[in-house]
Amino acid sequence: MVDVNAAPNESPTTFPCWRALADLRDAGRPTLRDLFASDPDRGDRLGTVCADLWIDRSRQHLDEAVLDALTHLAEQRDVVGFLRRTADGEVVNGSEKRPASHQALRLGRDAAPSDIVATRDRMATLATAIRAGEEKGATGSTITALVQLGIGGSHLGPALAVDALAPFAHPDIEIRFSSSVDADDLAEALDGLDPASTLVIACSKSFTTIETLTALDGALAWLAGGLGDAAINHVLAVTAAPERAKALGVDVNRIYEIPVAVGGRFSLGSAVGLPVMVAIGPEAFDEMLDGMRVVDNLSATEPPDENAAIQLALIDVWNRCHLGRSSLAVVPYAHRLRLFAPWLQQLSMESLGKGTCENESDPETPTGPTVWGATGTDAQHAFFQLIHQGTDVIPVDLIGVVRPTVDDARSSKGAEVLMTNLAAQADALAFGRTADEVRADGVDEDLVAHRTFPGNRPSTAILLSELTPSTLGQLIALYENRTVAMAAVLGINPFDQWGVELGKKMALDLANESAPESALLRRASALRDS
Repeated sequence: MVDVNAAPNESPTTFPCWRALADLRDAGRPTLRDLFASDPDRGDRLGTVCADLWIDRSRQHLDEAVLDALTHLAEQRDVVGFLRRTADGEVVNGSEKRPASHQALRLGRDAAPSDIVATRDRMATLATAIRAGEEKGATGSTITALVQLGIGGSHLGPALAVDALAPFAHPDIEIRFSSSVDADDLAEALDGLDPASTLVIACSKSFTTIETLTALDGALAWLAGGLGDAAINHVLAVTAAPERAKALGVDVNRIYEIPVAVGGRFSLGSAVGLPVMVAIGPEAFDEMLDGMRVVDNLSATEPPDENAAIQLALIDVWNRCHLGRSSLAVVPYAHRLRLFAPWLQQLSMESLGKGTCENESDPETPTGPTVWGATGTDAQHAFFQLIHQGTDVIPVDLIGVVRPTVDDARSSKGAEVLMTNLAAQADALAFGRTADEVRADGVDEDLVAHRTFPGNRPSTAILLSELTPSTLGQLIALYENRTVAMAAVLGINPFDQWGVELGKKMALDLANESAPESALLRRASALRDS
């Protein structure tokens, strides 16, 4: 069992390679123009293959000295060892004194724990019956719709996967999500559905999440309008607290248990992913898990200089902790990945938003970046102006899908245009446009300054050959392992989220009037009653 208070969990600033990186920063770095001019093969040399993904690090501010120092830092921090201990089920979540068991969800039948296999089999049985039109509701109607109620990890991962894999989904089954306590959100999710042919999944690890339970009350009222007392028979529960679900009347055969040691933001492979399995089928769901497992294995075994997840994490450390770049923009050039940025926001910012090391010392360095983004060409017409010419340097992840899922001329043309835009933005950010280059185009002198681009803006390109269950699983697992690897470098715990728990407790205290009166609530009451 790993000692979570061992030296690797101390402040990273105590390690020699950290000081070496600070010295390299202070000495000044070559521009990206200079790096490419001195090394024409840089694009190929700094390309990395990770399963079916291609990762291009060449437009980051990396030279051999920085790469060597970063790699040695990962070795000194035993990042591969931490990823391996995570995969092996050792105690890596120190503040909660338990493992982080999400990778066990992705194991094959011969290696996964028996309870995980049993739950997956139950999921597959239900999904197969729904997809075959054999699952009937309380009145005998065929089930044709699922509405999952959940927030955070109970929503973002499954919603991303259902949306991303829509071309693989059953055409006659509707999958919807509701994540907000706002009644309008639930109303939209239920709009046009028939209670007799709809199942509602209440997804909450603790089964105490106020947003989910409030939505469940509303969903039960809607179900009762069409089913009467049989409404509860159309409710499924996904939880690590099955007794609480049973206490609310959910039938034990409708409860799917998730391991308590699986964090919500890492839980897609669990029963949280039930709507994904129903949408794309058990076989495709297994392909997604297989893709995740491949990247898990690579991340826990390859040395740091060949390990894609660790190399990306080291770039994050270099940008955030040494170069002072406080945010990361994530821009997928694929409509089907439009929910990727919201999913990554939770994964990264909940995991890396920590101000203390595992051993309770000060990390003495910035930790996680602010993560934000939008899909490709939409982003270009929204916030790329700031990224190109603003005063902050913002690293960008550019994610591209080379081949469209649908093989027709229009889809192929669209994929080509998207990849052209991705490549153009990567070069424009890296190389910019000098005043002399602008003048050479015949631009009036009074406009030269406005049309000069500083360049030297870093980006990483990640290319998928196509968007399939397997490559989506690989992409998700790559970012998961990247996030955990950055935490290992910084000596922080990526698996707890005490800030989230504090907010939930304070809201509950205000609701039950056990906390001091809130001036904001007093003002809201006055506005409501006026």
